[in-house]
Amino acid sequence: MRVAAILNVNKKNIFYAYLGLLIWLPIPLGSKHPWAVSLAEIWCFILACFALLHAFQCSAGLPKAFKTARPAWLLLLLNIVWILFQLVPLPVSFLAIVSPHAAALYQSIDANIALAPISVDVYATWLDAIEATYLFVFFCLALYLIDSKEKIRILVYVILISALVQALYGAFMILSGVEYAFFVSKAEIHSHIGSATGTFTNRDHLAGYLEMSLALGIGYMLSLMRDGGSSGGLKRWLRKWSGLLLSSKARLRLILILLCLGLVLTHSRGGNIGFFSSLTIAGILFMIFARKKPRATVIFLSSVIVLDILLIGSWVGVSKVMTRLENTSIQTEQRDDAYAATLPMIQDYWLTGTGAGTYFEAFPAYKTPQLSGYWNHTHNDYLEILSEQGVIGFSLLASVVLFALFTAFQTLRRRRSSFMLAMSFSSLMGIIAILIHSAVDFNLQILTNSSLLMVLLALPMICRRLNER
Repeated sequence: MRVAAILNVNKKNIFYAYLGLLIWLPIPLGSKHPWAVSLAEIWCFILACFALLHAFQCSAGLPKAFKTARPAWLLLLLNIVWILFQLVPLPVSFLAIVSPHAAALYQSIDANIALAPISVDVYATWLDAIEATYLFVFFCLALYLIDSKEKIRILVYVILISALVQALYGAFMILSGVEYAFFVSKAEIHSHIGSATGTFTNRDHLAGYLEMSLALGIGYMLSLMRDGGSSGGLKRWLRKWSGLLLSSKARLRLILILLCLGLVLTHSRGGNIGFFSSLTIAGILFMIFARKKPRATVIFLSSVIVLDILLIGSWVGVSKVMTRLENTSIQTEQRDDAYAATLPMIQDYWLTGTGAGTYFEAFPAYKTPQLSGYWNHTHNDYLEILSEQGVIGFSLLASVVLFALFTAFQTLRRRRSSFMLAMSFSSLMGIIAILIHSAVDFNLQILTNSSLLMVLLALPMICRRLNER
């Protein structure tokens, strides 16, 4: 009897366990602390072992999505190899060529040192290599497990319900005045009192999670849009709208409204700008290039902007977001000083970086007197990845994102299925939203949000070939 049969490996059960991981990730403070990261990694690697057993058990082969996504997973694999290379002790003479500042740093500690790695903190880079492996496996599991339209629907609803819980919990904390994250008082951890954070510690991280979840929900809503005739008189019109109010569309629309509410209540500038900008950009691209677009999609996308921003937003705090934007200046925003201080570090380590996960270790040497407190992240994912992994690592990761966007764009142009078109819209919008937000925050350093991004990156590659005739 085969090992897989003995263990009763079932692909559907693995898929549900994968969904369970997606539900769990945001709960323990966004899975930002080491114990939560380790738990998620163990969970993911166990699922990968069962998926491998299932793959050996069945003779159907890998889903077509793996072939479509080959450039993406190869690039992610190369990025892991690059991070591991940063740990390899190199001859100091060679290190002085590829990373002269790293060589000088090690020689200042021991003038006679013969071998030294690129990374300035080997332990931190090793932890980041494990996390990069987790994200690679998480991405591959999405490609392997999500192999039908029904599974995509379940995935979308699971993420939407998880995001809804976060939004409602964040709103309840504000309204009740008793503000807690995950069994921790927000006052104790100095975490954005008066703004919705859900079980995250940072309102911007909740905003990043909500904007990607909203992209999935809006895309799914687009797949339900159908043009209906205007004839038939009052009786038919009343029947149509009463049916609509009791349908799954109405429930989904309510969820989207509540998620928009939660996003506005975070008062996150980057999150709100990222969401509304990505909705506009992706909506325009969808209208221009999608092969099949009912007139109802135009009405729906317009209603998201008008109803959710102008009406609901005005009740719950858009004015606060605008006030934060108006009060932001170079003099009052320390992030600008952090960006300026990070640029010399990037210039010194431009090719190889300081080592993945070492920003907190290398930045103090470049910190200016204008910056107060402890900076473990630069509040700009692009600058942080460039400083840690150099041009080499940054180029590998950027290529993955560009390939996903290109695949989503291809799907919009070539597929006729309204469902596949809508899910490609979701991916396009969600990726654009987090790319915009990442310019002013470090969402990609939070495991929950980087994991959800892996799903969005995999989605267009799944939709590109799924049920293709």
